[in-house]
Amino acid sequence: MTGPQENSDMDIFVEKNALEKVVDSPPSESEGIVKDWDGEEAAVKRKVDFILLPVLALAFFSMQMDRGNISAVLTSTITKDLHITTNQVNIGTQLLSAGIVLSEIPSNIIMQRIGPRVWLSGQLFAWGLVATFQAFVQSYPAYLVTRILLGFCEGGFIPGALYYLSTWYKKDETSLRTSLFFYGQMFASATSSLISAGLLKLAGTHGLEGWRWIFLVEGLMTLFIGIVFTLFVPPKVGDGRALIGFGRWNYFTERESQIIRNRVLLDDPRKARGHIQISRSDIWNTVKQPRILQHVFLTLVSMSGFQGLTQYTPTMIKSLGFSAIRANALASVPVYCGIVWLTALSFASDWTGHRGPFVIIAITWNVISYVCLRTTSYAAGKWHRYAVIAIANVSYCSMHILNVGWLSIYCKSPQERSVAMALVVMAANCAGISGSQIFRTEDAPKYIQGLTAICALAGASWALAAVLSAQYYTRRRKTSSNDQESSPVAI
Repeated sequence: MTGPQENSDMDIFVEKNALEKVVDSPPSESEGIVKDWDGEEAAVKRKVDFILLPVLALAFFSMQMDRGNISAVLTSTITKDLHITTNQVNIGTQLLSAGIVLSEIPSNIIMQRIGPRVWLSGQLFAWGLVATFQAFVQSYPAYLVTRILLGFCEGGFIPGALYYLSTWYKKDETSLRTSLFFYGQMFASATSSLISAGLLKLAGTHGLEGWRWIFLVEGLMTLFIGIVFTLFVPPKVGDGRALIGFGRWNYFTERESQIIRNRVLLDDPRKARGHIQISRSDIWNTVKQPRILQHVFLTLVSMSGFQGLTQYTPTMIKSLGFSAIRANALASVPVYCGIVWLTALSFASDWTGHRGPFVIIAITWNVISYVCLRTTSYAAGKWHRYAVIAIANVSYCSMHILNVGWLSIYCKSPQERSVAMALVVMAANCAGISGSQIFRTEDAPKYIQGLTAICALAGASWALAAVLSAQYYTRRRKTSSNDQESSPVAI
């Protein structure tokens, strides 16, 4: 959904790399392809959207539900039942994030060897089992083991799914689809709070505490989602032979499959290579790029504040005088609002072809709302205080999602894109390690020190985004100037 503006990020990027596509790609990959589908492309693209995005978002829903339900569990009796403090619960959150970070790149390397459908489906079942058995832990060490195992099983799923998603779309279509994929995460954060609120009412049923019911039911939901995902996800771009059809039917006609593959190849011939091999040199060449490291560091700083606030939002709402059930229900409201906010920013980003300014807008919301939350007095009343907490959570992780799309369009090869996505998701999970220690037991219930910390982190991330955006703007101006001085080349 790209607008008519001149010299947009995407336009300049395509112009700058047009020759690279011809030079770097074997001639046979796109040679002989004739674009004869102008009237059919929009319908085929919509069909891919309706098939691919729901099944990937559903899987992301289960992932976020299983790793994010700890915020609801904290409002139950887990600390009393396991004889631990919230600081010790934070260590479990750190171990989960550490497990994800350690398995992120190895997971993507394996996925490229055996294919997305097999590997991503296996991950879903693996973390679903671990999530389910969390309901039966009886000691603090057992709790820690399940959290780090959950992280190991989930590691690599997000960048792997993003890479798989990118193989189905042209570069100027990926930003909006990335946001739609992340809706699974946002919808899970909101809806799982409502589910958890209902499950807490089961406390005492069959001798299980409320937090055990949350782990048990939501873990079983993941296993069911794993079955759905495995049966319905297409194996690769243009191939609609899902397992549910037992080889007897295809999502797409032969003509549709041809259009899906060829339109992507004309946009980027390197996607014809199918499963790629990621070598140590590919990882090093990606890691050493300052531009990619800036995106990674931006995510690390901004998400540290967000992760800490999100984990303790239901607890903060409960401290205002609400019951545990009502606090979890109220915590879902700002996330639903955040879906609307992210949709507006994503559409604007794709329409204008610019990413940086909208990342800055998302962070600006965080800066202002976090400061308001930090300075609002408890004497203002619980509903006033709740409104400020809700507003501070509206922007949710929109900055991270937009940053992922911003980085993705500037990746020059499938290997670079796969490693870069892994790095930025690793940064988000490293932020979980640091962010989980921002709100401390001794700082409760006002969490003044924690709120001061997230204000500082939001301000620092705003500065990082502004610098990165200015660098892209300068590079874009130089590229445009050089293109005007050189004679045009027919591609």
